[in-house]
Amino acid sequence: MPPAIEATEPVPTLAQELDLRLAETRGALSGNDERVARFVRDHLDDLAFQTTESLAQGAGVSAAAVVRFARRLGFASFRELRDRARSELRTVTGAPVPREALHSVLARKARADIANLELLPRMLGDHIEAAAALIAGARTAWFLANRETHGLAVYAHRLLHLTRSNVGLVDPGFPDPLRDLGPQDALIACTFRPYARTTLELAATVRAAGVPIVWVTDGLAHDFIQPGDIVLAVPVESPTLFLSFTAALCVLEALAALIAAHDPDVTYANLEATANFVNEHRIVVDRATAPAATKPTAARSRRRAPRSR
Repeated sequence: MPPAIEATEPVPTLAQELDLRLAETRGALSGNDERVARFVRDHLDDLAFQTTESLAQGAGVSAAAVVRFARRLGFASFRELRDRARSELRTVTGAPVPREALHSVLARKARADIANLELLPRMLGDHIEAAAALIAGARTAWFLANRETHGLAVYAHRLLHLTRSNVGLVDPGFPDPLRDLGPQDALIACTFRPYARTTLELAATVRAAGVPIVWVTDGLAHDFIQPGDIVLAVPVESPTLFLSFTAALCVLEALAALIAAHDPDVTYANLEATANFVNEHRIVVDRATAPAATKPTAARSRRRAPRSR
């Protein structure tokens, strides 16, 4: 019998490795570090050919800032970072991709999102299981977010509400329900750069009341994270001028699935109650059973001419 082949974890690409290191240090990065990080991620294909001076000029910082950035990410020097890019460039194989397709906005966005998604198991580890256990065992669980990130909280709340009735969504303009939270409850706070002041202040308020917090954010080193918090650090890097929340949506969907698995009886009861409510009020249309629309005949659709009197 041939020996079993052990599964080996794939070696992360340079883009994935940078995202991992940025997530570990985000919150401790300076403004110059963030500028260099953005430029490097946006021009990763050219990193193998950059010098300290050319990268500094492109990012709008000094050459010393580039060196500090590389060291802050754990590289001995900028040369080590560049050599990592050159090594990856030499190992790339496969059929050439047309240049126009390779550099289209959609293609670059798709590649970045795939890289972000592949990072999630490595970045989250057991944290997502701990978050699911905390939320599943809480008396109530509340989603908190503001500005653009509020859309993520709305989606997560409605997704989880299918299987749990004790979840709430904080209205950014009326956060008063948070006043009643205590140690038996849980807060899921979503915030990504630039971080909403209201989210941070409200999270600090409920923490003072003993409420455990789950952060869905873009790094592990933020000063608003305290010991005891559970952090789901999500990569949001994107080649466009917007952050990418593709990986964040994946995490929230996985979190909802894990919570649902904690108590199958409660999950099934809520799913059945939801289905009955939806059917009773005819909220959705079942396309498989919906009657086909009758096309109006020419005679019926023809406008009648007014009768002369």
